[in-house]
Amino acid sequence: MQKGGVGKSTTTINIAGALSDRGHDVLVVDADPQGGATLKMGLRDEYRSSEHALFDILSDMGQLTYDDLDQLIVETDEFDIIPSHLKNFNLEKYLYSEAGGHEALRKAVDRLDTEYDLILIDSPPNLGPLSDGALIASENVLFPSHPNTIARDSLEILFDEIETIETKFDQYDIKTMGAVLNEVPSQGNVAREVEDWFFETFGEDYVFKVPERDVVEHAIEFRTSIFQYDPDEAGYPWDEDAQKDVMASYNRIANYLEEFL
Repeated sequence: MQKGGVGKSTTTINIAGALSDRGHDVLVVDADPQGGATLKMGLRDEYRSSEHALFDILSDMGQLTYDDLDQLIVETDEFDIIPSHLKNFNLEKYLYSEAGGHEALRKAVDRLDTEYDLILIDSPPNLGPLSDGALIASENVLFPSHPNTIARDSLEILFDEIETIETKFDQYDIKTMGAVLNEVPSQGNVAREVEDWFFETFGEDYVFKVPERDVVEHAIEFRTSIFQYDPDEAGYPWDEDAQKDVMASYNRIANYLEEFL
């Protein structure tokens, strides 16, 4: 999604949490140099001071190769994660100039020794070789968004980028899986024009609404997904009902993704 603050990292974490809660082995790859998923899972030291990062795997300037991606995996109580790192801010310019740079992430993921049921990639909020690389590596895309007209412009730009990638790399067929509308008002009201556009673009069954609830941010403060969040332990015992509502939304997405296993 070519716009910041739409809940990309939060969506990634909570979908991973939903799938993990169902017993799946899940890996999250934080390909965003800003490290949203990494920091929200409490991996600040890994983000700032780990010896190696995706930069070392994907760049010719790095110290590792595509075969070494397993070395970056960090285990959490819910799912595994390949953290982002400050040095990844330098990665984009190297991938621009390197032959095959856009396909580097796919090559590394394909050589993982550890097996997972699903791998989720949190991409950066800008067009470039890292976001293109995430599209090529996954070939399946969920679009986190806010339910507003601004999102339509960003999505149309991204659709054009996907078409460009498929034209340039004709061996890839990138599937538009649906949209996740974050922070939908508690009463469920979305501007009719906006809702109709999303339904027309993705299909009504593939537009997933996540209600606006403080519990989402409280879980992030707790450094877990909504599924491992304990309202009593976190000091927000009144979150229990809201937690159930939000979990139901992510479980609907998880149900859908399980169809592809």
